[in-house]
Amino acid sequence: MTEKTVAAAIVTYNRLALLKESLAAILAQTNYLSHVIVVNNLSTDGTTEYLDSLNDERIVVYHATENLGGAGGFNQAVRLFGEQLQDDFVWLMDDDTIPEPEALSHLVEFTLEHPEVGFVNSQVRWGQVNGKLSWMNVTAPRSFTWQRYLMDPKEPAVEVVNATFVSVMFSREMVAMVGLPQKEYFIWGDDMEYTNRIADIRRGYMVMNSIAVHKSKENTKPGDIVAEKDDSRLWRYNYEYRNRVLTARRISKKEMIKVVSVAIMRDWRKTLLKKDVAFRAKKLWVIIRGLWRGLFFNPDIEYVPGLKIAKTQSLRDSAMDLLD
Repeated sequence: MTEKTVAAAIVTYNRLALLKESLAAILAQTNYLSHVIVVNNLSTDGTTEYLDSLNDERIVVYHATENLGGAGGFNQAVRLFGEQLQDDFVWLMDDDTIPEPEALSHLVEFTLEHPEVGFVNSQVRWGQVNGKLSWMNVTAPRSFTWQRYLMDPKEPAVEVVNATFVSVMFSREMVAMVGLPQKEYFIWGDDMEYTNRIADIRRGYMVMNSIAVHKSKENTKPGDIVAEKDDSRLWRYNYEYRNRVLTARRISKKEMIKVVSVAIMRDWRKTLLKKDVAFRAKKLWVIIRGLWRGLFFNPDIEYVPGLKIAKTQSLRDSAMDLLD
């Protein structure tokens, strides 16, 4: 059998030192790597000049003419994978992701041993390989399987509900089934929505011996507006709440009601009542405005031209059929 090939993809914006480290770690993977797509989101720190100076034929560079946001960058990366390359899998990550040398091999080999898999992702550590788990990249195990993993700690992978775009890999076939990441999300939540789409057809797994380091500035929980201390970051939460609502709507009306209720009863209530909350009034407005926008936000899902096949039946629908 011909060896499978993988195109890695990085989205970068004004983090040249980290990009260099990430790119070096990706190019040092021991097997399967064929190409590295780099989407440069209009960086102004010398990234453009650095990328243009590289002469490695494996590297495919896309210089955006506007800042597409993380979501738009990953949309473009997967589009390039579908349109310009013929690799079997695409492996996505931020520019501060440093995969261990065998990280990709473990992802591919688990996938080849389990062809029913929809996506696989690495176990993500914060700061260094023996550091704590990166909290923003911890994904929830599927509730009806967690007991099995507690009983057998030697399990090679944990079935997860969704994954972040920090060392996650899926096949060309899955791109053809579910389309492209939703560029309209701009920032935050596009990875959850996209891997939800995949997991609705074929399940996702965190491969335990595939390790990647996330060199984010802080090891914080994602979307914690109550604890946010930086006024310049509050605009991001407009997207966070808007995108949360659409992601939930695409699962079910029940899930949407749950997400809105939690946002109001937990986030809005804590912001209102908890002592010493920074920028309290602004945060209360951001939460309500984001949730309201999410009720009417409904961009179309795009597909790579010539790369679209019918989805198999939703696993949720299959489960309902068994109950009928």
